[in-house]
Amino acid sequence: MIYYLGHIEEGIVDDKIRKAHNKLGRWSYGYNETYDIVIISKNGTLGSIYNINGIRIGLPAVPEHKDILNHTITKSNQRWVRDEFFPEGLTKETENESQYANYINAEFEKREEGVWLYIKGVPYYITGVYWFFLQWIRIEEEYPSLRVVQNELMIYWEACKADYRCYGMQYVKNRRMGASSLGVAELLESSTIYESKILGLISKTGEDAQDIFDRVVTAFKRLPCFFQPAQDGTTAPKKELLLQEPTRKKKKGETAKAASGLGTSLKWYYTAMNAMDGRRIFRSLIDEGGKWNKVNFEKYWNIVKTSHRKGRIIFGKCFMVSTLNDPEEGGQEYQNIWKKSDPNKRDGNGQTGSGLYPLFIPARFCLEGYFDVYGFSITEDPENGAVMSDDGTTVKVGSITHLKNELESKKDSPDDYNEQLRQFPDVIEDAFRGKSENCVFNLLNITDQEAHNNTFLEESESGNNVVERGNFSWVNGLQDGAVQWNPDPQNGRFWINKSCHPPKEYRNLKEQKLINGVLAWAPSNEHIGCFGVDPYNTSESADGAGSKGAIHLSTKYNTGPFPNNTVILEYIDRAPKIELFFEDVLMAMVYFSMPMLCELSNYEFLRMIKNRGYRHFSLNNPYKNHYSELI
Repeated sequence: MIYYLGHIEEGIVDDKIRKAHNKLGRWSYGYNETYDIVIISKNGTLGSIYNINGIRIGLPAVPEHKDILNHTITKSNQRWVRDEFFPEGLTKETENESQYANYINAEFEKREEGVWLYIKGVPYYITGVYWFFLQWIRIEEEYPSLRVVQNELMIYWEACKADYRCYGMQYVKNRRMGASSLGVAELLESSTIYESKILGLISKTGEDAQDIFDRVVTAFKRLPCFFQPAQDGTTAPKKELLLQEPTRKKKKGETAKAASGLGTSLKWYYTAMNAMDGRRIFRSLIDEGGKWNKVNFEKYWNIVKTSHRKGRIIFGKCFMVSTLNDPEEGGQEYQNIWKKSDPNKRDGNGQTGSGLYPLFIPARFCLEGYFDVYGFSITEDPENGAVMSDDGTTVKVGSITHLKNELESKKDSPDDYNEQLRQFPDVIEDAFRGKSENCVFNLLNITDQEAHNNTFLEESESGNNVVERGNFSWVNGLQDGAVQWNPDPQNGRFWINKSCHPPKEYRNLKEQKLINGVLAWAPSNEHIGCFGVDPYNTSESADGAGSKGAIHLSTKYNTGPFPNNTVILEYIDRAPKIELFFEDVLMAMVYFSMPMLCELSNYEFLRMIKNRGYRHFSLNNPYKNHYSELI
């Protein structure tokens, strides 16, 4: 079951085919191109298919009742409990003795395939790495508790590892999610079971990277003997953990062998542009990439990304996690990578622009102190007044109310309010907020409006019940004649409120007027509204992208057919040629018969307006004394 991060998809695979393949164990771990599924099962079976963030993920099939943990326990008591049993006499010296083989091999099987357990009567799948984390990785005083949303993150991570098209996961997190500890689990899992591999660890500073490395070493020393390969060198490494032979299942009567010397190494790196570059990295933990204010993180990823592949083959995976700094202090570079990580936008090789798959989890699902004894997030206020959390304390309000109360307490301090939203985001736009102190305007209002606009306009590709998308054109192709509206749900550059197209008696109205000695076309609806226009200057910039042009139409108080004081048209786009943008502005003004106030830096556009005879459609520059001049 996936509770928080995705939804089930039915009918992807015919049930008869699925069952037949399950019987023969024919479902292979990895990306299945036939069904567009990333299968994370390692026992040849395929069960439910879930869509998480645009990735279809196939879980293993639910096993028989007797093979599911907690099957002998009453439903109300079915939860994760760490298995405290450990065979008496099992040590590094005795681990190869035959009486321990069954126990050790069973632990390896759980680590490889994951486990199923009942939680309140429902079978629930836990990945092998997350089971390894819960059962055997103790970084602090106690072993971790199961948290359902963390396991769902690890299911997504397993899919990133299984998909040959993917370089790893980019996770935008809130504070205190425990994501770095999950990264430690992955490093320990990979470094202790694979042979001749290089693993790397880096964070926003060398001190932070060393701190995580120390946590890895601490957890490594606490592993059971059969999961702990021999070290090469000091037993208290400061920079690099060198491991000899990988751990593996034991054969009965097998004796220990001398180390081959072809070991695996785990090393932390200082925060520098070329860190890990030139090495063949099997696993990397890149921590707090959204806080690198001295190294451009976007450029860094483009460099180190190549260390995770050999030719066209991606053999290494990156576990990338971060909260975000202000955009000017490293957050922007992380956001740039995020925008290139959309799994719905792939290149000809089937990869996203960054090579990564993105993940964001709202803070309400992963707030420390708001998990019940079963591992579920306590988001809503308890119906019975209180509920017991997994740390033994009583919770009287859910995480949603808690976060709302914290925001309410900061409403009189825009800086604190903004920072609270950025550190504990409920939508991805909050995570990418800037510092309000860096903006002369009210950044909270600007960001909230921007988020609203994005949601409002992107409800579907063609618009929604209120707005529609399209372009303008001259009727019958006759330039400077009448203008018509052409709906275009896919490629339209304009968004218009559907109810705000001008009636025929208000549309395409213009008349020749002599004003201050200038004879030109003038609009008839200047008393109703005005366009604001911010053009760009060249058809193509040096990087082939360039800024976008912007057009907005706002009404005034009026007794006509339009709503009062409302933005009814928006255009934020970059036409293929700058001349087409100029024509877009002109056609919109004629269609609505309303003037514009243009940003003053684009002289070419203003000259075009004057030369085409539309001088009176451009409002006066308040800083110029001569009406005849546009600039």
